[in-house]
Amino acid sequence: MQQPYRVIRRWAGRILATLGGWFIAGWGGAAVGLALGAALDLWRRLAQAVGPVWSGCGLAPRQRIFVGATMLAMGRLAKADGRVSEAEIAAARGVLHELPLDERGRRRAITVFTRGKAPDAPLGPVLVLMRAVGRSQPQALAQLLAYQLRVALADGGLVPSRERLLRRIWVYVGVSRADLDARLAAQRRGGQGGARPTLEHAYRLLGVSRDATAEEVRKAYRRAISASHPDRLIARGGSQAELDAASERTRQLRAAYEAIREARGGP
Repeated sequence: MQQPYRVIRRWAGRILATLGGWFIAGWGGAAVGLALGAALDLWRRLAQAVGPVWSGCGLAPRQRIFVGATMLAMGRLAKADGRVSEAEIAAARGVLHELPLDERGRRRAITVFTRGKAPDAPLGPVLVLMRAVGRSQPQALAQLLAYQLRVALADGGLVPSRERLLRRIWVYVGVSRADLDARLAAQRRGGQGGARPTLEHAYRLLGVSRDATAEEVRKAYRRAISASHPDRLIARGGSQAELDAASERTRQLRAAYEAIREARGGP
């Protein structure tokens, strides 16, 4: 009974708009109604992840997309093998405390994470929106992918269903599969703590393009380090979870800068 209800709810806009168009203008009206209904259905599904669900949380539109995409994808990854483990819940909870959310925002994020576990969650369209955000905010895209890996590997291994989903996520956001392969290979060799980022990921972390000058790369690195340094959080009274996240972020930025310098033959 639950499955037919989900199908009807997902197609409600198309059904109603098609019928309305047919009554008004026959088969031509039905075709127009179907197109309009499909757009309405998509908007309704997106709204549950990146739209009005975040009302009152103080998030700008791009932040809604980033946080919504992060939580929706994590929910789908956690459920990829049919069950959500305690380790995956703990990893998702750690990510939740790193996101720019107040208490209301955290509750909404949990709601979106739960929606992500449903098979009909709008993962593809939401990640395509995140891809558009990533063109101007590559650091946000890099962080989203890092969060997905953290949850995917929370159990210590990677089952085939979860690896397939990771590859879909990389494709949706427009990052090469070679990037994911390199990160997974680094994980298998020695874990995330010592993994050297790929060049693609390194440039994205610093928010610069491959043709940036050495001075532009250096300035971007200094800005990113300054914004992420744990000392800033200590001064603001940040929690231990936030301090740990800032330390890991700083480590990633340093590794990214070193990878770029090494690739360019710098000192």
